[in-house]
Amino acid sequence: MRGRFSDKLDRVGDTVAIGAAADVTALARALDEGRARPTIAVGSGGSAIAADYFARCRETLFSARTSVETPMQFVLGASSISDCDVWLFSASSDNADVLAAVETAIKRRARSIQLVTRNPDGQAATKARVAGGQIHAVPVTDVKDGYLATHSLVATTTALLLASDVVSGEPVGPGLAASYLVGVQERLSAKARAGLQDRFRSLKRGDTLLVLTDPQVRPVATLIDTSLWESGICPVQTTDFRNFAHGRHAWIHQRSPSSVVLALTGQDSRAVWQALKNNLPNAVRVVEIDLGRAGRLANALGVIDALVLVEAMGAAVDIDPGRPPIGSYAKDIYEDPALLSLSAALPPPVEHKREAVLRHDDPLSQHLLLAEARREWLAGISDAVFGGLVLDYDGTIVRTADRYSPPADDLIAELERLLSQGMKVAIATGRGSSAGKDLRQVLRPEFHAGVTIAYYNGGYSRTLDVDTKVERPPADTAIGEAIAWLCANKGLFVNVHECLLEPGVQITIQKDDLKNADTFSADVETCPPIADGRVRLTRSAHSFDLIPATTTKLAAVKAITAELDEGLAVLCVGDSGSRSGNDYAILATPHGISVGDVCGVANGCWSFFGDHLLGPDALLELLRALKPYGSKGMKIDVASLAFDRNWT
Repeated sequence: MRGRFSDKLDRVGDTVAIGAAADVTALARALDEGRARPTIAVGSGGSAIAADYFARCRETLFSARTSVETPMQFVLGASSISDCDVWLFSASSDNADVLAAVETAIKRRARSIQLVTRNPDGQAATKARVAGGQIHAVPVTDVKDGYLATHSLVATTTALLLASDVVSGEPVGPGLAASYLVGVQERLSAKARAGLQDRFRSLKRGDTLLVLTDPQVRPVATLIDTSLWESGICPVQTTDFRNFAHGRHAWIHQRSPSSVVLALTGQDSRAVWQALKNNLPNAVRVVEIDLGRAGRLANALGVIDALVLVEAMGAAVDIDPGRPPIGSYAKDIYEDPALLSLSAALPPPVEHKREAVLRHDDPLSQHLLLAEARREWLAGISDAVFGGLVLDYDGTIVRTADRYSPPADDLIAELERLLSQGMKVAIATGRGSSAGKDLRQVLRPEFHAGVTIAYYNGGYSRTLDVDTKVERPPADTAIGEAIAWLCANKGLFVNVHECLLEPGVQITIQKDDLKNADTFSADVETCPPIADGRVRLTRSAHSFDLIPATTTKLAAVKAITAELDEGLAVLCVGDSGSRSGNDYAILATPHGISVGDVCGVANGCWSFFGDHLLGPDALLELLRALKPYGSKGMKIDVASLAFDRNWT
């Protein structure tokens, strides 16, 4: 049967020829630069085959793993990709799904974005280019693939094959292109195509094809699987030889006469396949294609084999793979922008919260939708009129890495502006006297008596003008017992030395001083005052704090709430918003905003900027957005924060 698909195959050799003559220097450079970096390859439909081939190239070149994902997998991914190269494959670079993937790569701050396409002027290519991504255009002789990917797919595998040779360390050079072109022409010859049609002449529409494969030729298997489903030629199951042995053989036991096995073997897997083949029922029809070394060249030629095979199977059941019967709804399904809308509904603040929610996996909030929870939280923040402000210190007013340096001048200027306009301000810190000392050095003296400092996570509150190194808090009995236990368990610490912990209302232990900070929470569970509930453990980015169970940073909120007129709220800002963080108590309130970690409860604390703006930088934006409202209050000018900005 001659049809549109056959016409496309007739000219595929021309696309290989122009691809063999094209300059692949930029593509080779991008491959080489990312050799040691974690890499994600994104593609759907025919482009998923290109993504698989790209992964095989990296595996054979650099012994590197590549995560191959569909656009939807990528959009809904929860892992950090800031250290990853993202490679996107799309024939037209114009469909909504690849555009969604590009937007996700941008807002999740992929280390680099590479897009391989035959259409460098498509919407996705344009957006990626504007964001600093690199576009790799592959030449084709026929810009329209037809229903199934043909020329665009072969153009991509050709470019990757030749670019890989450049960076292989031992390039074959021009001889590779020549050998590849000869191999393509042989497979596309009338004799070869007729031969495959003979091998599949017995295929009927009711048959099931089982593609049993060497995992090293996954691109070829993916092409066959994808093409047969997309064109409706026959149902297909695809798996490797040994995974088939773990139960999938039940299918052919029940349906031997209607089952066809296609074995895709390589030199490493021939014996494995032969052992399996020897045990198959005689009634099962078997077709074998051996792909030799199963490397880059073998897979590139295997793609041509697979295209010819699809043509042959289509002929057997009288379906043109290039123009199969499809429903009237097909175009609407393909062009549906639902994934693009989903990507837009996951801006950095929602992505940030989503990571924490997935990590916590709270059974009581499984039904809560993050988008709705965020809208409710945001409505409460937007409507509130604030008369008070409670701020964490380390990680919020100063960066954790710079906690021994004074706060930045522009941030202090904003605090003084708010104080001069009547805002009640309290600092809730895990520190002791050093926080007050640092603030007194940068905040003008006339403001000192009006600022409350809740030291030791709220365990001891004084106004800023009081030096707590002189006016010290009374020692807590339970804290004393915890000190004694820690001194008796010096093995928890890096350096075994005389215990230097001082009696007081808090014990602070730097993570760097511990042998294993990751297990410290579990290690101290047997400490008597912790075990009986009199002392609890909190953490920040750099330390653990042991504090009396009744101590909380909410002491700072209570201290200034008593001074506010009725109807005025207290805005709380901190960076340790996880449930074990020392800011959780103040950030889990309706008016808490995190500039760092958020908790894993959908309707708990949120951030405005996700992880795109953190610490003092995020706090400065928030303080600048506080504008006078009414006679004594202030509102957050949400519009000025532009939290739904184009995150590029």
